[in-house]
Amino acid sequence: MATNEIMEASVAPFTWSDVEAILAAAGGTVGPGKLVGLTLPEFLTLQLYGMPLIAPASSCCGANDGRGARSALIRGLRGLPPFDGSQFLRLPWGGRPVADADIDRIEAWIDEGCPGALVGSIELAGELSVATEARIEVKGIAGTVFNAAPDPAAWRYAKGELRQRMDVDVLDDAQKERLRYAFRELYNLNKWVGDKRSYNNLALIHQNHCQHGWERFLPWHRVYLYEFEQALQDFCPEVTMPWWDFPAPRYRPDDPGNGAILPDAFKAFLTESSVGFLRDHGFPAQVSTLVGQLWANPTQAYDAVTGACGKDYVEGENRKRLIDALLEANSLWYPLRYSGQFGSGTINTVIHYHYPAQEDIDEILGLRTFRDFGGGSLYVDSFGFLDQNPHNTMHIWTGGMNPAFKAEAPADRNTAVRVAGRKFHKRDDLYSEPQFGDMFSNLTASYDPIFWPVHANIDRLWWRWQQEHPDGLPADLDSALTPWNYAVRDTLDMNRFGYEYVRGGCLMPVGLANPVGRFVSAPIAVPDARFRSAEVRLHRVPQLPRSCFIRIFLNTPEADASTPLTVEGYAGYAAIFGHGECYGGPGHCDIPPAESRKFDLRERSMNTPRNHRIDVTRAARRLIAAGATSLTVSLVVIGASYEEDRELLRLDGVSLNFLD
Repeated sequence: MATNEIMEASVAPFTWSDVEAILAAAGGTVGPGKLVGLTLPEFLTLQLYGMPLIAPASSCCGANDGRGARSALIRGLRGLPPFDGSQFLRLPWGGRPVADADIDRIEAWIDEGCPGALVGSIELAGELSVATEARIEVKGIAGTVFNAAPDPAAWRYAKGELRQRMDVDVLDDAQKERLRYAFRELYNLNKWVGDKRSYNNLALIHQNHCQHGWERFLPWHRVYLYEFEQALQDFCPEVTMPWWDFPAPRYRPDDPGNGAILPDAFKAFLTESSVGFLRDHGFPAQVSTLVGQLWANPTQAYDAVTGACGKDYVEGENRKRLIDALLEANSLWYPLRYSGQFGSGTINTVIHYHYPAQEDIDEILGLRTFRDFGGGSLYVDSFGFLDQNPHNTMHIWTGGMNPAFKAEAPADRNTAVRVAGRKFHKRDDLYSEPQFGDMFSNLTASYDPIFWPVHANIDRLWWRWQQEHPDGLPADLDSALTPWNYAVRDTLDMNRFGYEYVRGGCLMPVGLANPVGRFVSAPIAVPDARFRSAEVRLHRVPQLPRSCFIRIFLNTPEADASTPLTVEGYAGYAAIFGHGECYGGPGHCDIPPAESRKFDLRERSMNTPRNHRIDVTRAARRLIAAGATSLTVSLVVIGASYEEDRELLRLDGVSLNFLD
């Protein structure tokens, strides 16, 4: 009988045989999504990748959807997440879509308790209950592999979570390009003198208000970074300011002139587009051979172009067009930056500074008082060690001395970067060849984009010191930090500004629509083995109706309830205290709507979804020491019966974070 005929003839109660007929007419016999040829008991206990085809009769407290709407069968037939193509295709797999009217009938059938038909001598009328603990055979059941979010920063932004400032050297290409885009937008505002969001006006704040050499150095720059980051996020909400780990091995602190010199994201390079621009301005075809090369300072770029095209193309108008092309390719590059260049000598011999090594950082982090670490007050006058080295040193290192000048050291030690009359970020200024890079002077440093990752690392080091010295406070906590309306005490908790520091990590979206029968992540690259700790986070877990343990395994994708906790990949567990059945009236345990009242002053509900954090450092280090270069995350949910529960856990995402 055709589907339409079934609809017209359904004057009798809609039963399991009617459901069978609709699904048989739709067809579909592919894989775990096979919906035909089953008995009613098989149908009611069927799971699709850990999701119950028919939802349990009772749901977690506060859920308003009917049993049918919560069922994977109905969501799959309607093409709702995760059956919208994000994880799975619409049901039935291998068949034709079921008509909306027929889906409505099946949904109503589920809401009515799945009335059945005679099977042998047993009448399956009424509701066939689903056990509160999953007691089905789970070994060998395949599960989906959850991949990384294409844009984890956007996910965190949308969910209102702390955004992560990452090590600049682990940013992927998309993250770097977003940062370049946001910088370009601030530069584009420079044509409007009165726009406080313009790069020029933001940089002038440092020139006019910066705090150095005393207790306000660290609080002031924490606010300055935050305000600048907010301006970037006005144009690209997903952007955060990365930090530069100065003594990382790639920078060779013992011989920095032969190290990486700068993070790659801030080096000069040419793209196919910028090469086309140069070709249009008379550069020979050989310039295209330079695409893909990175240059830490203008000298390296000019030498490469000279070798490919000839010396004429780094002089006069050709030099200006080359600078135009390099700025267009990378807005994080800056032509008034001579990093690592100090004439024929080094930073040690010419400037008498030394590039910061890890032991320098460790000594500073070991200081006991804020006076020594960050600077002293009027009463205990002291220039903080962090302010001196690495902060001052990195300004000198990144600014450098222009090798176009003949003198290796200034004859007058008081000369510095020219400030008066500068037309900042006008091309005429950027075409100039000053004696020093802008980072060399406190008054011009913030015009160089490298200023920001340098100071992000200074802020990160303060945050690390704060974890070990929570009582180490700057003096005069009520002092105002001009030109803003922050007091020093407002800056003490970094998380209030909405960010945290990490070395790297990965986030896998899941979604709250259905229980997670089994979670296994795709391999996650280890960004840097020097992380201080590793942490798995379960994001936005709602109140669960019953208690459970969630076991976490690394590089053990086959883990299940029988996997012994002695395996190398066992990393820990989270214990969740279940809410239980609501004892109040309708809506008693509901979470208050976010916009229930315009001036709702109630605190957040105890049932608000929250994050669970599990330290997995020991397991991660154990696996990395054995040669692992990537890690997978697996979750196994153990119910109160100590068996695997595949229809309980709901969560919005899972992440692996390498913390510093």
